[in-house]
Amino acid sequence: MSADRDVTRIVRSWLHEDAYEDADRILNLVLDEVDTTPQRRASWLAWRFSAMNNIVRVGLAAAAVVIIAVVAINLLPGSGGLGGDPTPSPSPSVSPSAAEPTPVGLLPEGPHMILVPGTPQPDSVPLTVTLPADWYGEVGGGILAKNDNNEPPDGAGMIIFVQREYIVYGDACHWQTTLPDTPATTVDEFVAALSSQASRDASEPVDITLDGYAGKSITLEVPADVDFTDCDPGYGGSWDCGGDGMTPCGYHSGPGEIDTVYVLDIDGLIVAWNTKYYAGTPAEHVDELEAIVQSASFGE
Repeated sequence: MSADRDVTRIVRSWLHEDAYEDADRILNLVLDEVDTTPQRRASWLAWRFSAMNNIVRVGLAAAAVVIIAVVAINLLPGSGGLGGDPTPSPSPSVSPSAAEPTPVGLLPEGPHMILVPGTPQPDSVPLTVTLPADWYGEVGGGILAKNDNNEPPDGAGMIIFVQREYIVYGDACHWQTTLPDTPATTVDEFVAALSSQASRDASEPVDITLDGYAGKSITLEVPADVDFTDCDPGYGGSWDCGGDGMTPCGYHSGPGEIDTVYVLDIDGLIVAWNTKYYAGTPAEHVDELEAIVQSASFGE
């Protein structure tokens, strides 16, 4: 997923026209550096960022503007950066609370609020689960991974989406060209669309009840011989999180990925609770995924 064009537009809006050439050059340098820097747990990051709402993505773009602007200033002659003599300047003071990132790491065993209203999605519901040992995630952010690993061949993890409607692609591989005419707004519509989605094998939907809320679950399996380079634009996606069909959720980490999606209607909000694992995932880790789901308690 890329926001190159948005960042370019925002950068240009902050600079005078005669600075466009420098801005483009610097932007390209920065983006090239990002593209060539190895990323640890790339699928985890893709999964994380695809779940962000539009407001958060705009905030990230604004942060990128600040970084690029700083680089641009330092590259100008006489700025004290690479283009001129170094000139000492006082370091800006930053409030510790403003600089503090959202806690991500090993979560304690026992009851844990995995989903906090408004974090990371505006429409959300409080959700508490009971965690076994060695589960990692973002506090209140709706994402968990066993041993900090949700990647093939043996990872296990989950992510929870809460939306009022979902744009479910007709083909999980060729999602850019198979947008539906209308979004799914009910549990039945959502699960039916997943059942008929091409490029993945789907189980028969199963009726479920979690904490008194009725819904359905469905298991979707990515074929072991799939070549993601044939997909557009190089990865698979199940449904949209951005509202325009161009921001897939459920970025698939590799061939043979198995996703069980638990779908519930919580007072008009459709909860899509996506657990994933692989053929090489230890059976006890798969059992823990199911136990976490079954421990669900919605509400404060």
